[in-house]
Amino acid sequence: MAPPHDELARNTRSGPRRRSSTPPNDNCRRCAVCTGVFPPDAVAIIEPMPIATNQGGRARRGQWRVRFEPRCPPFIDPLTGWTGGSDPLAHVELRFQDRVAAERYCRSTGLIFRLGA
Repeated sequence: MAPPHDELARNTRSGPRRRSSTPPNDNCRRCAVCTGVFPPDAVAIIEPMPIATNQGGRARRGQWRVRFEPRCPPFIDPLTGWTGGSDPLAHVELRFQDRVAAERYCRSTGLIFRLGA
């Protein structure tokens, strides 16, 4: 008899399935403060939205944003020469109508924050 082609072949036997105590994904309902949605070393910066100098509109005037301090320095990819990084929070920016709403969000999620200029 020939050996099986793949040692990690799929098990096609019928029978009872074992259920694990943990869900297969993290889409269950949990409190954001208890689980810590953000990494524990994340520091948020609350600052007003910058207004472009070449635009005279008032669309974003009075809005505030929450961005995150970089947790690791950028590096140069040796293959392409492009600058990269391994911090996913570097691209996250949250917008709020006022400073109080931004502070309330940071407190409710357990984020450490500071006010920027």
